[in-house]
Amino acid sequence: MSAAQRLASKVFRFGIVPRVKQRAGAAYMDLRARRGHTGPPIREVADEHNRVDDYWTGHTVNSAPFLTARQSARYLEWRFREYPLFRELSGLYGRHDGEAILDYGCGPGNDVVGFAIHTGARRIVGADVSPSALRLARHRASLHPETEGRVELVRLTDDHTGLPFADGEFDFVSSQGVLHHTSDPLAILRELHRVLRPGGEGSIMVYNRDSVWFHLHVAWELLIRDGRWPGRTAEEVFHMTTDGEDCPIANCYRGPEFVALLEEAGFEARYLGGYLSQWELRAMQESWGFAIADERLPAEHAEFLRSLRYDYNHRPMIGDLHAGIGGTYRIRKPA
Repeated sequence: MSAAQRLASKVFRFGIVPRVKQRAGAAYMDLRARRGHTGPPIREVADEHNRVDDYWTGHTVNSAPFLTARQSARYLEWRFREYPLFRELSGLYGRHDGEAILDYGCGPGNDVVGFAIHTGARRIVGADVSPSALRLARHRASLHPETEGRVELVRLTDDHTGLPFADGEFDFVSSQGVLHHTSDPLAILRELHRVLRPGGEGSIMVYNRDSVWFHLHVAWELLIRDGRWPGRTAEEVFHMTTDGEDCPIANCYRGPEFVALLEEAGFEARYLGGYLSQWELRAMQESWGFAIADERLPAEHAEFLRSLRYDYNHRPMIGDLHAGIGGTYRIRKPA
């Protein structure tokens, strides 16, 4: 191996490239802030924080800041390609002309920006427990002139589920991949119900237990093929591997189970199935045949995998619904 090859190996093995991108991005954020390009202010609701808040402050998804509006917008399209059916099942972004939208768990601002550049919403509020994610969201909003005067950012805490908004303040609520990481999802859903106007709607994604990810990737690829975490259950390994071994909370739900939770919170709810990840599609191609032939695979997982069928694009389904990790729900507050 040449010296150049050894250097390249170290760069990718030890994550030098991501660290350099993050540091360069942070320097760029500071430069823009000094020049007055700060984006919307971040409103602090409470100073307290717990282990959930601390984890997501240190593990912000997509933590390298974007340098241009074009780069930011292209990432949204990449995300839809990386997760087939995400756009279709979630309904992002729609029209929303003149509406107020709440993005609960906005992270680094993907959908805050998406709603701003793709809809006619008059007001878009992004709320999150992570100060680092909100700083990224603020910087990202500053890249897009469409966000000016329309976007607000609010820092919440996992311990305090009350939202700092009036009853019926929003026309639409969105929460994509967040509630499965929270200490009290029912309390949060009740608050989302409270701040949504009668007749208002929303889209929620939580991890789907009836998925290729759970029954093939976790139950066979990780536990059996790779022999990792012997003695652990699939639920435990799912928790440890979706968002890091130290992630405090990472739950997954069957469709009827989460619909019941939504209805308990007061919503009319419909489960639309689970959108897929490219990882799951690769696992189906590479591992499905080996898994169903492996006698070590517990019956629950083997029966699930044998029951899968495919749509016209060869995407796996269980029954009439797609079997991906992104369990998606449409909600409505009764008028």
